[in-house]
Amino acid sequence: MSRFRLYPEERHWWSFNDYGAVLDTMRVLQPARVLEFGPGSSTLALIEGGATHIDTCEDAPDWAEVYEQRLQAAYPAIVRLHRYTWAVPLSIPAVDPQRYDLALIDGPLGTDRRPIVVAYCLERCRAVLSPTEDANPRLRAFLRQIAAERSLQLDI
Repeated sequence: MSRFRLYPEERHWWSFNDYGAVLDTMRVLQPARVLEFGPGSSTLALIEGGATHIDTCEDAPDWAEVYEQRLQAAYPAIVRLHRYTWAVPLSIPAVDPQRYDLALIDGPLGTDRRPIVVAYCLERCRAVLSPTEDANPRLRAFLRQIAAERSLQLDI
């Protein structure tokens, strides 16, 4: 039996360890307002961890439709899904002027786009949580570089 209230069954794409890592971050930082890229199981961890406002962003129209039904409809007082399209620089008018306690970057699926999302979130969020993905050494290198450039603490 799962120890998680909202994530009772482990999935191959999102492990209990992943879910627990997000909950641990939520316990330490206690963020109320969260900006998320890549809705899904991670959104459930944010909700279970106590987030009271989640702006979650999705660039794939088919997945946006799924998560509007699964998350936004199920948690309308907490979750707002924002569809966006790629452009450099990245701009999502509904969230651009907002400030957040935490960003969780679990998307977009094309991890080569994640550095752009990290930079976007660093301008709007007090803390940023991004998987380093051992299979993607370029993302890890980018995270180290941007942390050094901005004199930020990087916990890997």
